[in-house]
Amino acid sequence: MAHASFFRVSQKAYVVFICLLLILKPKGVASSSENTLKIKYDVFVSFRGPDIRRGFLSHLVDALSRKKINGFVDDKIEVGDEIPNSLIRAIEASLISLVIFSPNYSSSRWCLEELAKIVDCREKEGQFVLPVFLDVDPSDVRHQRGSYEDAFVKHEKKYDLVKVQRWRTTLQRAANLSGLHSTKYRNDYGLLEAIIKHLIKRLNHEQKYISRGLIGIGKSIALLESELNPELGDVRALGIWGMGGLGKTTLAWEVFNSVRSQYEGSCFLRNLRESSAREGIFSLKSKLYSELIGEPGLKIDSSNGLPPFLEKRLGRMKVIIVLDDVNDFRQLKILFGAREQFGSGSRIIVTSRDKQVLHTEVDFIYQVKPLKVDEALRLFNSIAFKHEHRDLEMEFREQSKKVIEYAKGVPLVLEVLGHHVHGKGKEIWESLLDKLKNMPDKEVHNVMKLSYDDLDRDEKKIFLDIACSFKWLHVTEDDIKLLLKDEINSVAFGLERLKDKGLITFSKGTVVSMHDIIQGTAYEIVRQESIEDPGKRSRLWDSNDIYQVLKGDKGSEAIRSISAKLPLLNKKLQLSPRVFAKMSNLQFLDFLAPYTCPSYFPQEPMSLYFPQGLESLPNELRVLLWVHYPMEALPTQFSAENLQILFLPVNRVKKLWHQEQVLMDKSGRDPESTRN
Repeated sequence: MAHASFFRVSQKAYVVFICLLLILKPKGVASSSENTLKIKYDVFVSFRGPDIRRGFLSHLVDALSRKKINGFVDDKIEVGDEIPNSLIRAIEASLISLVIFSPNYSSSRWCLEELAKIVDCREKEGQFVLPVFLDVDPSDVRHQRGSYEDAFVKHEKKYDLVKVQRWRTTLQRAANLSGLHSTKYRNDYGLLEAIIKHLIKRLNHEQKYISRGLIGIGKSIALLESELNPELGDVRALGIWGMGGLGKTTLAWEVFNSVRSQYEGSCFLRNLRESSAREGIFSLKSKLYSELIGEPGLKIDSSNGLPPFLEKRLGRMKVIIVLDDVNDFRQLKILFGAREQFGSGSRIIVTSRDKQVLHTEVDFIYQVKPLKVDEALRLFNSIAFKHEHRDLEMEFREQSKKVIEYAKGVPLVLEVLGHHVHGKGKEIWESLLDKLKNMPDKEVHNVMKLSYDDLDRDEKKIFLDIACSFKWLHVTEDDIKLLLKDEINSVAFGLERLKDKGLITFSKGTVVSMHDIIQGTAYEIVRQESIEDPGKRSRLWDSNDIYQVLKGDKGSEAIRSISAKLPLLNKKLQLSPRVFAKMSNLQFLDFLAPYTCPSYFPQEPMSLYFPQGLESLPNELRVLLWVHYPMEALPTQFSAENLQILFLPVNRVKKLWHQEQVLMDKSGRDPESTRN
């Protein structure tokens, strides 16, 4: 056959075909980091025109101009209800959003949509938002009372209730942020001075971290500081979450260092995962409360609350605590128990790789994301070239781009590799880049592997299957549940654990994806199962390794998956008819990668040949993908009762097991019950 064919097995086996729709899923568009707008404005000003245009706004614009702050102020008359794309782009391209809540701000749908975009940029991109409450009480904005309540009564009669509820939630989120209240100033001039002072402080804040080599961190710090909002009297806990190497500890330390002077007691417990294993959790608890009350040597050896004298003192103190790298929710229970034991305005920050650890204990979770491409390049250059001449950056530009592509925005990787190549010649750079293709840096690997070590046996198996077998296939969550389910265990909980630990994501809600550095960690974990003999590893994906195993007939029952990029080393490979006989546990056989679309399928025969035929395939196979399958039938000794996916594009197949079968169309239906 000269085209891709699907077959429904009519005897011996129950075969579920996901197949072509699975394989043909598009690879997706360029990453957000590649499409992100460059910052064009220092500040975007959101306001209700009729309330302030002729008075307060004109003075604000003048003050911004005098202080050389590049502000975007759209002072045009509102036309229609829809927010223009130009305003959306301006919000995205601003470092700061200044929101001026006036008495009639909420009466404008335009303002509310604008605010929704601002809050979205804050939560996704770390944009700093400064609310200004001009002649309106913050609690009226937060709870939609007074003129805000009147406005929403009208909105509910005119607009979709889901949209109106989104506006209400957005207003509440924005009004909860630390801001400026006009009643605290003698006049508008005093309020304007305070606004400009705050804007300059934030802009300098961003530049301060850049000058210290902390690229891309300023906005995240500003967001977390505003979320702390010490003006609110509750006791609040915040979580910082993300995969290893993204700089969660650095971010928490910078926030802690910036605000600790505002609190009566403070403590930063670093690396709880390692410290609790080494010192014991009660030793850390003693250290925590010793630092908070300023009394060295305090001993607490119980998980059941605190001594009465200590609890009474803490109840009068406003404290800030950072618990870094928490990997077990029980650590939080022991260390601080009920947060109400701390004084009004106290704040607790917890960093973790495990989102589930944070869910039950914190009020807000901030996800740390990889650096954008331009930020990654600036960070790497600052380490690799330090203060040397810019000509070096240009000379090594191509090599630097390869490092940036490899690191995929992970600061730890950029820093480690930057130190490795600092002061080295191009030969060393190229040698390092070649080495990274087959072996991750040891320091990076050890850090990334910590998340894997926290998984149980089944979760580790799912993780390695996704990394080594499924990532390029663009499979969905439901696909994985089907392919990995067995009679004993369901896969749903394991997938949820991997998501909580930031090891996998499901882009667009369905398709599984994994950061390349995490996948590299998985590859190294499998390599270390058997350094010298790939035939004894559980998963094979490297063309060199697969070639050696197949050519030498060195397969074993350890092999669970083979994902080969054909042709193998551009060589013709004649195989034994029993080449798969020793691989009794092989479940995923993929001789299709990297072809994901029929138009890419090569028309020339591939590199695998069976002069004496193919005697058998493992009966445990769940996936069989093979471009240019060289035989006219599947082996008669192959029982396909476990097979879930069969895809043999550009094949020679005439009959399955030399018996009648039905040709399927791309959707898996009988076109016209056509017989071969």
